[in-house]
Amino acid sequence: MGNDGGSIPKRSELIRTKQTRARENDADRVRQLWAFCALSKQPLRQPVVSCPLGRLYNKEAVIAFLLDPHTFGSDGHLVAGHIRSLKDLVTLRLTPNPNLDPPAAHDLDAATTETVAVGAANERDPPAPFVCPISLREMNGTVKFVYRKPCGCAMSESALREMRKNLDKAGSSKEGEEAHDDERSCCPVDGERTPPGAVEEWVTINPKEDELELMRERFEARKRQEKEDKKAAKAKAAGKRKNGSGGNGNGNVDSAPDLAAPPKSKKAKTAAAATAAAAASAAPAVKAGATVSGLSATLAAKLAEQKKQQSPAIASLYAKKSDNEMKDKDGRSNWMTIGSYSRF
Repeated sequence: MGNDGGSIPKRSELIRTKQTRARENDADRVRQLWAFCALSKQPLRQPVVSCPLGRLYNKEAVIAFLLDPHTFGSDGHLVAGHIRSLKDLVTLRLTPNPNLDPPAAHDLDAATTETVAVGAANERDPPAPFVCPISLREMNGTVKFVYRKPCGCAMSESALREMRKNLDKAGSSKEGEEAHDDERSCCPVDGERTPPGAVEEWVTINPKEDELELMRERFEARKRQEKEDKKAAKAKAAGKRKNGSGGNGNGNVDSAPDLAAPPKSKKAKTAAAATAAAAASAAPAVKAGATVSGLSATLAAKLAEQKKQQSPAIASLYAKKSDNEMKDKDGRSNWMTIGSYSRF
């Protein structure tokens, strides 16, 4: 061929290939998830809490976010926008990594402890801050970790599976069935029992994308169910208040003479008294045995008295009566006001 200068091009130089993601970036992202707070991006330190989506937070950062969400910007709403209160969180019981514990750690202040954590996080391959309390495997993303609700004990899923297998083998006989059920309802770490009627729930820490979507759907469904339960409880309470406490099983209220009506407020009493006084002053008093002619005369006298009490400003709007219908009392023409109120 010639005229190529002796160069041999590679395939990647001639064909546009799909760009592969660097493994170093993946390692940094995993380290960020397991060693740093998802909200404040600071190293994790006790107390550590987790949301229903399995993310890890420093509790003080979540409290600051709930008090003033704007300080964390749009990233805070993307990460922790689903958190409405501390009731949505679970405080985790994490086992510190013994390889990270410096000598006389109890004598170090908070600033020194944070400096040690930051220095360990900046290493090329730093040890994880927490480990599994059963197998002592590091919580760094290489193995799946879960925590139990509501106690918050975190451990690796493989260690939990092995313990459950041993319990299943021990409870295979009839004599060990009751002991097996009792031990299975307890936490493997602190021995806390599941309350009667409650379902044991295990939440995955930092799940993958497909599992994260399922956890998000379950969380949203639980929130909707809680709202519906609250509305139903409010409607039920309102129905009880409306029917009264003396109702029978069919929802009917028993008419008991000793049940007095609820006392009216002071404003209601004042308004009722004012309405009664206005009604009494508007209509003349009717005596028993009065005739129709007598009632007409009384009504005419009442209207005449009200007309006399009319203010001068309103009376000036109408023409004064005189002998000549086409002129008023002062001799002026009243063709514009004829037929008005003053004529009758």
